[in-house]
Amino acid sequence: MKRVLLALLLVVAAGLMVAGPQLRKAFAATHVEVTVAPGELHPSAQALNFLLAPPGDTDKKGKAMKLWATYYHMPTLRPSLSNITARPLLGRNGKAISPPLSVQDWCDAAMQGSVWVDNGVEEPTAYMYVDSRGPEQNTCDKYFGELSVRIKSATRRSRFIAFHHPQACDVRPIPLMAFRTIAVDPDKIKMGTVLYVPALRGLGFWDNGELYAHDGYVVASDRGGAIEGNHIDMFVDNAAGSPFPDVVRSNPRHTFEAFVMDKNSPAARALKSAHEVVCKDVKPGAKYKPKPSSI
Repeated sequence: MKRVLLALLLVVAAGLMVAGPQLRKAFAATHVEVTVAPGELHPSAQALNFLLAPPGDTDKKGKAMKLWATYYHMPTLRPSLSNITARPLLGRNGKAISPPLSVQDWCDAAMQGSVWVDNGVEEPTAYMYVDSRGPEQNTCDKYFGELSVRIKSATRRSRFIAFHHPQACDVRPIPLMAFRTIAVDPDKIKMGTVLYVPALRGLGFWDNGELYAHDGYVVASDRGGAIEGNHIDMFVDNAAGSPFPDVVRSNPRHTFEAFVMDKNSPAARALKSAHEVVCKDVKPGAKYKPKPSSI
């Protein structure tokens, strides 16, 4: 019996040796589809990567509002030490907190809301608009085109605060986040409000070398001297492009719909946790080395 089994094994082995190359070739031409279910991302990770799900009907508060939008970024400005018309940015106490800037740069700071000032020697310092309760310093009317008289008047009295964290976590409860942060008129939209803009959803954009598809959510967490009524200003990484030309058209006649999200909606909670992640290591008074974006 053992001899019979041994003979069979020898026959099988010989057959495999002969047929081996043909079998390997046949299996090599076979394609097997393997699907691995992705792990569930934490809500904060979804928010940071623009992967939040669209809202349900119960997540929205009230009817859609009509808004129009512009872009803003953080330009890098140089001090103007020899210009007699140059003026520094003022803090809340009315005292100078920056080197003197040319009139045009000063007005750019009032328009953009946030700027870097780089003297070429020390680390650049960032400044953020806080209100228009200071003394009149500059008249920026010729730079502000058809904006209202009230806005032009307010910008002359702009006041600022310095910050050192790249996303301003050392001076604000909600970090400055490109393509998420919007500047608003607080009389129209409450600070901290999460908005869902259907027209933004699915639009592609580049951020730090990565391509994203926007999930439609933005956060009202900034204000600027040139923002009024249903005008919002979207913070972008630099001035090199216009990522959402069909939505952000810089024209009050071209509006889009936006929905206020309930503060307990999944998206609002996810964005809050994302903000906490961004700012979790920040300590009051800590100094950071900002990296201004090129423009």
